[in-house]
Amino acid sequence: MSIVLGFPVHLSARHPFGVEVEVLRHQPGAVVDGYEEPDTWSTAFFARGCVVAPGAVAEVFEPNRDGVGVDFTIYFPPGVSVGPRDRVKLPGYGEPFEVKGSPQNWGRNPFSGAPSGVVAQVGRFDG
Repeated sequence: MSIVLGFPVHLSARHPFGVEVEVLRHQPGAVVDGYEEPDTWSTAFFARGCVVAPGAVAEVFEPNRDGVGVDFTIYFPPGVSVGPRDRVKLPGYGEPFEVKGSPQNWGRNPFSGAPSGVVAQVGRFDG
């Protein structure tokens, strides 16, 4: 068995002490009798071994509105597929976060050649 950076090669691209997040897959609303139904999101899978890094926090001060925008960066392990319209539930947070933009595939680890996974920006506005 090969060892890279203190981990067996098959774990070197994963995060063995990461968290589990719930990925909600986007499903566009159907058109029924000429009326468009609202979009829905349902649980597609749970991704284990993810790293969740805090992102920017922005406060909004507008008349009749007081809120905070919260962002995170999520590093998913190899083999996970997340779409730009999906949502993600993080441990300790009630409501899901929206994926912002298109998730990016890191390709291969330049040191070991192992798959590196996917990174996605997520966020929501509270308030």
